[in-house]
Amino acid sequence: MMALELAKGGTALVLEFSGDRVTLLSPFVAPPGSSVEGMFAGQRVTVKVRGSHRVEPDAEGRSFRVEGRFVSLTRELRAALERGS
Repeated sequence: MMALELAKGGTALVLEFSGDRVTLLSPFVAPPGSSVEGMFAGQRVTVKVRGSHRVEPDAEGRSFRVEGRFVSLTRELRAALERGS
């Protein structure tokens, strides 16, 4: 499973990815309209949040399912996400 290094610290797992839409398992709550900043494959990424809710935590303590869309995703990053690397 792919992980984003979050600017706030920790990581968020990419649970689903389709086009610009993404679902993350995050250690932090993210209200609608906010942005989640992070790094993937050495490049900065931003997810504009549509909504989030608490779920059963995983082994790393990530307990928020965050749904949103990537902002300004490059072709190279999109391809890396599609490959799962």
